[in-house]
Amino acid sequence: MRKRAAVVMKWFAALYVVAIVVAVFLAGEGIFRLSNVKHSDDCDKSGAHCIANSKTLDAHRAFGTILVFVSILFLLVALAAWHQNVRLRVVSLVVPVLTFLQIVWAGIGGWVGGLHPVFAFVVLGMYGWLFHALKREGSAPAT
Repeated sequence: MRKRAAVVMKWFAALYVVAIVVAVFLAGEGIFRLSNVKHSDDCDKSGAHCIANSKTLDAHRAFGTILVFVSILFLLVALAAWHQNVRLRVVSLVVPVLTFLQIVWAGIGGWVGGLHPVFAFVVLGMYGWLFHALKREGSAPAT
């Protein structure tokens, strides 16, 4: 069972790399459409709350929410795989937790919300490293 879970985790990590790139694209696309939102009903008169109330980021928010909740499944697969390699094991357990925290940081806003895009790239790197390490190691879980 652990060997199968390790194989699933390897391809799950690869899927997350692609999915995070898509999420970053959706965020960028939404942000660059904000100039059209400035004069819409989504904003107050000053335009200060355009980003918070903007519907241009809805695709990013929805896709990101799916990624965050699917990270719980990733954590379960990582627990089932339970690798001998301590570094692989720790990263495979920490990265879904950091993925889950993305929704918390984005919701808080302010300087804490600034951690959201920073940790998006950290999480992207961790999933990429995990895929590469699992592929290189041959997905050998603990016996």
